[in-house]
Amino acid sequence: MSEDHVKYDSQLIQKFADRLYAEADRVVMQSTVVATLVGATAGYVIAALTRVQTVGFVLVCAVVAAGMGYVRGREKALTLKWQAQQALCLMHTERSTRFVAVSVSRRSAEAVLQSDRPAEQGTTS
Repeated sequence: MSEDHVKYDSQLIQKFADRLYAEADRVVMQSTVVATLVGATAGYVIAALTRVQTVGFVLVCAVVAAGMGYVRGREKALTLKWQAQQALCLMHTERSTRFVAVSVSRRSAEAVLQSDRPAEQGTTS
């Protein structure tokens, strides 16, 4: 049985965070445009079926739907940015932990080397 271990890759996390931010930038506009089109279409169909003044009703439906799409898009963008920040925070925590672990390891190694030569230090003082 082979043991394939997944290795930590900070570049992958950074790319993931960058993509989340890029998607967050797009999602507000996409949600607004799609909602506007759906609202205008629904307004036209309702106006045609109910014999209401078509242009005014379509505009009202489109504006209301656009507002709803914008709010929904902003909420989704906030969620995506939050996920990106979580990934970046994990990456930063790993870097900080690795730095501390390496520093402690080096100091421990230096202490061991110093303890191997106690007689040399005593004669040079």
